[in-house]
Amino acid sequence: MGLKEPVLLNDLVGWRRRKADPGRLVHIADLGLSLLSRPFTSESAIIIKPSNLVTPLAPGLMKLRPDAHALLLYAPIESYLQSITKKGLWGRRWVREALIHAAKDGFLVGGFSTEELLGLTDLQVAALGWLSQHQIFNTMVKEFGVERIKILDSDTLLANQHDVFVRLVEHFELHLDADIIAQVLAGPAFTTHSKSKTQFNANDRSQEQQAMQLAHGEEIDLVCQWCVAVAEQQGINLDISAKLFR
Repeated sequence: MGLKEPVLLNDLVGWRRRKADPGRLVHIADLGLSLLSRPFTSESAIIIKPSNLVTPLAPGLMKLRPDAHALLLYAPIESYLQSITKKGLWGRRWVREALIHAAKDGFLVGGFSTEELLGLTDLQVAALGWLSQHQIFNTMVKEFGVERIKILDSDTLLANQHDVFVRLVEHFELHLDADIIAQVLAGPAFTTHSKSKTQFNANDRSQEQQAMQLAHGEEIDLVCQWCVAVAEQQGINLDISAKLFR
């Protein structure tokens, strides 16, 4: 069973920002994970999908549960920027809010003055937030190893749904048989849009990406190049070895 973005974890992030006592925060996080991980039946396993707000807490949560495995799912930078442009003004505003949160939580990529940050375009802001998340992904793989941490990009997931899902079942040690896997892949999680709940597949996604590239391709390409340059300057590895599927 999956738990989608439990509010409890978001509340822990908010409490941390309000200068919670570190020892008390760890204690409550431990209790919270115990409550969230309770199975509903003897044959159930619980998988938590946190919001991206919880990323700065992810290493600490993994330390609290040394037997837990995690999947770090992300969109490739080009796909991510295409998604932001598709969302229009609200997408561009959201990435700026996300950058503010990253700064508050202490994981924003360094090397930029306040003036430089204010001078960034919307898509540069989006790319910097993306890089900040990638930096944490690198740290987690180094700290916890490729046996516990796997990474997967959304384009690979959409293009290889069956094979990726089989690998994911193995990673989380779920022991699902072929019939159950087929049912899941034919169900709404893999056939509908997560936001609009309308029918949606890899071809629909590809058409969206092509439309955004046609409309905003020059800006997206330039920011992708800038993102790679910043990653090289900051020593952020963009090709993390712990891939769930190649």
